[in-house]
Amino acid sequence: MKRRWIPVIVLLLLAFVPGVAHACAVCFDPRDKSNGTFLLSTAFLSLVPVGILGSMGMWLRKRLRDVKDDEEDEGDRASEDN
Repeated sequence: MKRRWIPVIVLLLLAFVPGVAHACAVCFDPRDKSNGTFLLSTAFLSLVPVGILGSMGMWLRKRLRDVKDDEEDEGDRASEDN
């Protein structure tokens, strides 16, 4: 039971001590002029998949609405024919 808390404690320590958690010295050098570019490219690469999934969801929602509207129109035409 005690071993279950070890990963949680390690993650909390790394979260509150960011200097220890840095992957490389190049990526987070405050004197480096490309630091902003690195952060911008990271944000871009993180948001592109979200945008793609959101676009696919919007397309699917619109397509389902169109199919539903077509079915309702066919039902209205069938009732008019009778």
